[in-house]
Amino acid sequence: MQSFDFKIFPAPDLTQLEILGKRIKLLSIRHAYLKAIFKEFTPEIVRYMLPRAPEEISETAFFISESIKGMSEGYELVMVIIDSESEEFLGCCGLHGRGKLRTPEFGIWMKRSAQGQHFGGEAIRTLGAWAVENIDLDMVLYPVDRNNIPSRKIPESLGGVIFREKMVPTMRGNFLDEIVYKIETEALKI
Repeated sequence: MQSFDFKIFPAPDLTQLEILGKRIKLLSIRHAYLKAIFKEFTPEIVRYMLPRAPEEISETAFFISESIKGMSEGYELVMVIIDSESEEFLGCCGLHGRGKLRTPEFGIWMKRSAQGQHFGGEAIRTLGAWAVENIDLDMVLYPVDRNNIPSRKIPESLGGVIFREKMVPTMRGNFLDEIVYKIETEALKI
């Protein structure tokens, strides 16, 4: 599998990153967050997402292991979002480049109690700024369900424009009415 084309040499170890925002830290996903991710990735949280909530903690452990593998191979970046002051786990975000390294996709979810506080927007802006500084990208895509208005505000605040629309089957047996925004790299520079 190909990896991201990095602007810096040597390429960073994606499994050991810490990226600081104003109120948050993004840390490369690791098994230390297994219980928190399993607890917070609930059916309510996945309502507007492709995956289903895990039924067993082993499913979350597999997700973390696969994410670490993807980061080791250099084609994705999966981060936990932590409150800088309290060290509280808030959610996860990622930059997924599998098969589309120059136009990767953002992904994000926030635990229920962290929603509505603009942590998600900060996480995407923080991750995006790091990515455009370190990875050679044409643009970044942001897929989101049409009905997920709070999440749609994130790419729209970055000047994202609708790139395509489609119905996408989920792992839960229903469909997402997906809108994919494209975000120019200039909009992600801080």
